[in-house]
Amino acid sequence: MKTRICTIVAVLGALVSMTGTLLADPEWVVRSSGSPYNLMEVQFIDAAAGLAVGEGGVILQTADGGAHWTPAASGTTVALHAVEMASTSVGIVDGSDGTILRTTDGGTTWAPVSSGTGVALWGACFSDGQNGTIVGQEGTILRTTNGGQTWQSQVSNTGVTLYEVEFTDALTGTVVGQDGTILRTVDGGAHWVTQATGEAELDFFGIHFLDAMKGIVVGEFGIIRVTTDGGATWTSQASLTTNNLLAVHFFDTKRGTAVGVNGTIVTTTDGGATWETQASGTTKTLNEVFYSAVDKIVVVGEGGLVLTKTFGTSTSVATFDAPTVFSLGQNYPNPFNPSTVVNFTLPAAGQVRIAVYDGLGREVAELVRGELPAGVHAVSFNAAGFSSGTYYCRMQAGSFTQTRTMLLMK
Repeated sequence: MKTRICTIVAVLGALVSMTGTLLADPEWVVRSSGSPYNLMEVQFIDAAAGLAVGEGGVILQTADGGAHWTPAASGTTVALHAVEMASTSVGIVDGSDGTILRTTDGGTTWAPVSSGTGVALWGACFSDGQNGTIVGQEGTILRTTNGGQTWQSQVSNTGVTLYEVEFTDALTGTVVGQDGTILRTVDGGAHWVTQATGEAELDFFGIHFLDAMKGIVVGEFGIIRVTTDGGATWTSQASLTTNNLLAVHFFDTKRGTAVGVNGTIVTTTDGGATWETQASGTTKTLNEVFYSAVDKIVVVGEGGLVLTKTFGTSTSVATFDAPTVFSLGQNYPNPFNPSTVVNFTLPAAGQVRIAVYDGLGREVAELVRGELPAGVHAVSFNAAGFSSGTYYCRMQAGSFTQTRTMLLMK
């Protein structure tokens, strides 16, 4: 369990710190959060604005991409484990003793919401501005359909602790937890089905879906398992570590990072097919990782630790390895404000057009037009001059067409 792991590593980290500082990758920068408490999760609303939560009821806000943090009054001292924003203004945090707090002003003020349970709550996910899910101890799964104002219990058919949840749309979601547990729903949680992973003795702590079909879970002893068929089957991948991995996050279909105990950081640039280790410069537990922008990643962990990394990128269309199918990926982040990135794949060179339409079906932007080589591509969309609302991104490549829904929230 994460609580047990954090306690053990806190002792180990204190012993190691007496012998000196570890050599870090120079691109990772240590930031001061101003908190002595373990930070358990971080999420960014856009490239600059983010929230972090942790033990002692800590809620922190940043307005500059994680360089500086200020506390927000939570009204509680219980451990807070997860933060999830449904929009730029509405969001929730959850934690021990069934605690749920809700904000309607972007995280400045928080009010308690009844969860109907007293068990520890861990992971949280909103698929849109109204539909969200929380998971926790004793197989607890809670669901909201009104932006977190009220929560109803769902039947998970398990009694193990559930650590994390990820939805790819309002109906399709996956939960991971103790003893190799992976649960899957395709009806918004009305029914949850157990998926076989082949790792019944190992705990899974983190999950991230790159698209509707491909997902990655991480857990004990550096385990990484991947599905490319929506969770029907899972295969192992080498992570190059035996340390427990507690969280994983991807920016797009290629770039991802997982973090864990003893300052472990592993990264991939090929969608999780291969991984490499990075030196974090610490032996402290790293509890969560989040790509806040196309060129920035933020990690939080033990003792109020915050690490940030900024790397170069291009605003033009970027090209990676050649895939085998046409596809238009879900934009990220989504909801977004004001910029987002759209990924798409071409198995062969050809003419491609990608355009954005408003809710009335009117074309408002053209992102790509012309011939592109085979590969995985990414293009940015800046909606600074657009009103909040639902937009549609449509890709045409020969006879192939696909449309994705994008939500702009200002």
